[in-house]
Amino acid sequence: MNRELWITKYRPRTLDQYVWRDPNMRSIVEQWINQKSLPHCLFSGQQGAGKTSLALLLLDLLGISDLDILRINASRERKIDELQDKVINFIDGWAFNPTGLKYVLLDEADKLSQHAQGMLRAEMETYANSCRFILTCNYSRQIIPALHSRLQEVKFHTLDETDFVMRAADVLDQEDVRYQPETLMAYVKATYPDLRKCLGVLQQNSRFGTLLKPSEATESDYFTDMVSLFKQGRYRDARKLLIERASPDDYGNIFRSLYQNLALFGGTEDQQDKALLAIRDATLNHNVVADQEINMAACLVELAMIARS
Repeated sequence: MNRELWITKYRPRTLDQYVWRDPNMRSIVEQWINQKSLPHCLFSGQQGAGKTSLALLLLDLLGISDLDILRINASRERKIDELQDKVINFIDGWAFNPTGLKYVLLDEADKLSQHAQGMLRAEMETYANSCRFILTCNYSRQIIPALHSRLQEVKFHTLDETDFVMRAADVLDQEDVRYQPETLMAYVKATYPDLRKCLGVLQQNSRFGTLLKPSEATESDYFTDMVSLFKQGRYRDARKLLIERASPDDYGNIFRSLYQNLALFGGTEDQQDKALLAIRDATLNHNVVADQEINMAACLVELAMIARS
């Protein structure tokens, strides 16, 4: 049985297959392709917004082989000396494509320390004629100004929920998976706006050509389960589940999902306004608190108190 990951199988291969946020973004990309090279780029936006997919699509369309691409995940490779050695050793070799350019694709660049970002700035200047850098990040404000100024930023806004649903439904249709609209929407509500995560959850919970309801799934998404517990008034169980299952890297998307589900915390406008403010405060604190898990847990306590009021 073919168990290729859907997020890989349905990665866009042409400009028309990519889900564009606005015509200006596509115009910029088409200009780069016509020039047959990219500037140093910064793709910023939430997880699952299509940043890495667009970077790989661009490199495919420019005919850049894997031999001329160095992929680095900054959340896993933070030792500055090792990172610098890897980049320099890669750049020093000859390019295997007619453009003469190599490309470093650095995911989650906002996880790098300021010192490491300073190193990247120096390498960008030194090797500008032989190598280009593509950085992806969730929060562009965490990129130091000296590095930011050398990058052309493209901001990835949240995908419209209708387009999100249509893309998820299209993948299910291509995989011949039967589903009820309300079942699909349950998974969408739990994962929006992270399309990558949504496709992973849909694949995980598709059995024998049918999309299981969240309550039937053997390994249902933890956010879907948390939503169910909140609806039952089991607020402490919901908080415990989320804290146990989610990683700090997920918290940014969890805040967005909570915002998309304000009705969980009360049926009145006053309750939903208070919930929005609690989520706003927790989001602001997320990158400055000493312990992000405590910040998330405290937010869920506030939301539970609002729901009970």
